[in-house]
Amino acid sequence: MQLYKKLMRPLLFTLEPETAWHLSDLGLSQTWLWKIMGSGFQHHNELLKATVAGIPIKNPVGLAAGYDKNCRFLSSLQELGFGYVTGGTVTKNPRPGNPKPRVIRLKDQSALINALGFPGDGLEKALSEISKMASVPKKSVRIISVSGTDIADIAECHQQLEPLCDAIELNISSPNTKGLRIFQEPSNLRSLLAEVNQNKSKPLLVKTPPYKSGEGDDEKVLNLGRICLEEKVESLTVSNTVPIAHDGLAVGQGGLSGSPLFENTIEMVKTYRAEFGDSIEINACGGISSGYQAYEALKAGASSIQILTSLIYQGPRIVQSINKELSELFTNRGNPRN
Repeated sequence: MQLYKKLMRPLLFTLEPETAWHLSDLGLSQTWLWKIMGSGFQHHNELLKATVAGIPIKNPVGLAAGYDKNCRFLSSLQELGFGYVTGGTVTKNPRPGNPKPRVIRLKDQSALINALGFPGDGLEKALSEISKMASVPKKSVRIISVSGTDIADIAECHQQLEPLCDAIELNISSPNTKGLRIFQEPSNLRSLLAEVNQNKSKPLLVKTPPYKSGEGDDEKVLNLGRICLEEKVESLTVSNTVPIAHDGLAVGQGGLSGSPLFENTIEMVKTYRAEFGDSIEINACGGISSGYQAYEALKAGASSIQILTSLIYQGPRIVQSINKELSELFTNRGNPRN
């Protein structure tokens, strides 16, 4: 991790964020290299075994949706030691996303603000990319995130992609996509889930919108969770990036991710767990970058955790680092899930 922080990250951070991201993609496209290097990124410990949406995973660290939007690099990303990797978010039709600039680094906070707006090559391209993985040994559980603004389009993405992965995550909470919040209305969410359930055969996750306690949105968001429970959703990802204004973005607002979100993520997980008990699994997503923070999320009631921004700031050994620290904490403090 030190090599990345001292050499690679300073070089990448001299570039515009999306340029650096595309350069990283070029490296991830060398699947053969990551297969050779893969054993060096692993950390195995029986204590770390967990589940995501009821699916057994080797450790509780997952890759959040948004890093590999077109599902091109999951074969390489799984070599980094993740318990599961999430591709997408995939939409039915290709989308250019929002105008640039649309990503800003907040280096002093180890954070990002993105207003990407689901840029991607669409369902057909994603199907092509994921189909190539059929012969690739599966070292991590594979989840695909899907979204859109039309129920029929989302249902088609779900139906077409579900046979090629282990579970589907519905993203109803990106703050950067016009029209997406329609599914944060209870009746619309129920209609979406009812449509998806007609062809569902594998676990379903829903990525919920964030809220801050005391600001009046907690009950509204928890009600969405109740609908998910009633409609047999297996897991909730808590939660998405937090809307924030920034003059450096072409659209003036984006979603904040990274370290500033951690404390609020823990509070949301505690609230969800108090509300739903063990009736639905929770994936903690937002601000986690260390084994200690992962431990706190598990202690708060999460079954797994998801990272993305910390991968950008800390590099490819972040998963191994989190799992090593988790192993020490499990040994010294006990299993936080008991």
